[in-house]
Amino acid sequence: MDETFGKAFKLCSKKSIDMVFSKGKKCQVFPFLAFVLYGENESPSLQYMIAVPKKKIKKAHDRNYIKRCIREGLRKNKKEMLGFIEEKNCNAQICIVYLWDDVLEGPKIEQNIKKLISKVCVNK
Repeated sequence: MDETFGKAFKLCSKKSIDMVFSKGKKCQVFPFLAFVLYGENESPSLQYMIAVPKKKIKKAHDRNYIKRCIREGLRKNKKEMLGFIEEKNCNAQICIVYLWDDVLEGPKIEQNIKKLISKVCVNK
């Protein structure tokens, strides 16, 4: 299986993002809050968005580091999420928001992303 996240996996449309935040289910695992919206589609797909608020993390290089670690955690656990989506024959749109005031280490972020993915897959 391809372990990359290309353009097709990014949630870019403002309309889609607003819909995920307004109608999506909340799922929280420290230090993340995820909004997940499942939809019916003939071809299963996954789209994601990552938000690290400037209000919480002031320095841009820290925000970029956190986003990079989150993407890496998603990439490593992509097989589990795509397997769940194909099994349920749906598409998923996920918005992940980082809520903590401090910068966590990369392995800790990846571990918490794995917990978040397993919780999202259970709560459909």
